[in-house]
Amino acid sequence: MTRLLNALHDQNWRYAMGRRFEALANEIFQVIRWVLVVGFANYLARTHDLPMLTLTYWVLSALLFGYIASRFLLRPEIPFLGNSTGRSARLVQSALNFLLCFVVFGVTLWSVNTLTEAISEYRAIR
Repeated sequence: MTRLLNALHDQNWRYAMGRRFEALANEIFQVIRWVLVVGFANYLARTHDLPMLTLTYWVLSALLFGYIASRFLLRPEIPFLGNSTGRSARLVQSALNFLLCFVVFGVTLWSVNTLTEAISEYRAIR
């Protein structure tokens, strides 16, 4: 506890923690914003049944996948294999991170579709 109190008095530590918190909040906001945009496009595509709106939904979904992939692949990867050395270990590491991207993207799109369907049904009832 004393160490934490001493750290709170250190301006450099507080600045570093503030920057980390700001970066985390920014990433969360970006994901929420992308999900809302994709969800709204999905809602419009469902309610108006126009090919252009469906195309817009899929293009925005592809951009969401690109954003998720940039988080898991282009920045430091999640080390599933620990400190992987060698070409084959790096390929397996990247493949596992790519698979994680697909899983996260699939869960995100499933959530968006489920929420959009519920909103569409609710709006149809009213």
